[in-house]
Amino acid sequence: MTPEEKKQLDDLIAKVFTLAFELGTKVDDIHREVRELRFKTKDIDLEASLINLEHAFFMVAQSINILKEQARNATIPAKKTQRS
Repeated sequence: MTPEEKKQLDDLIAKVFTLAFELGTKVDDIHREVRELRFKTKDIDLEASLINLEHAFFMVAQSINILKEQARNATIPAKKTQRS
């Protein structure tokens, strides 16, 4: 890996983690609102819909975690280059 590639990779990883943090924060905020509405409603149909929506938020959170994990994995070639 060239120094230019390492710099580009480092910049890209930083962008990914910044995005993941921002997305995670916004997803968490909106998920909290959905959950509050679910607990407050007496409408069973709305409650069921909100449970499904909460599940979708969980899936988004899992996807963000996978994004961060794969970003960390992308740094492995740079670490191997440093050892050589």
